[in-house]
Amino acid sequence: MTLPGAVTALITAQRLQQVPPDLASARLRLARAEDKLASARKIAVIDLEVAYVTAYDAARIAVTAHMLSIGYRVRAVARAHEAVGNYAEAMINTPSAFEFQRMRRRRNKAEYDDVVIGHADLAADLGHAQAIIDAVRDAL
Repeated sequence: MTLPGAVTALITAQRLQQVPPDLASARLRLARAEDKLASARKIAVIDLEVAYVTAYDAARIAVTAHMLSIGYRVRAVARAHEAVGNYAEAMINTPSAFEFQRMRRRRNKAEYDDVVIGHADLAADLGHAQAIIDAVRDAL
């Protein structure tokens, strides 16, 4: 498989590393992402911020499932979540993949800068997380 330049750059910068492709583990990881998204929807009636973080985590886990299915994983280094977003934009076949970085930044601001997550923000990004999960499922 020929990888897009953005993914090759992540590998060259040692932000992604090659591992044996593992479709079975990728499917388990995707199921975990689906469970997280279902939890985010339930939590939304109680706490919008926690629901948002959980929805973001669902999207991130889905992208890492895709990575694992083709033999890559993000390295535990600074800006690892940013690398997941770069990979998503290059490899996940949905326009919602281009929302991942914005979701990452919003999650970060909610956790560290006290930015308030509104109902509309959560509703839109639950949809993006679902689209990412669906695209990964289609790819697996």
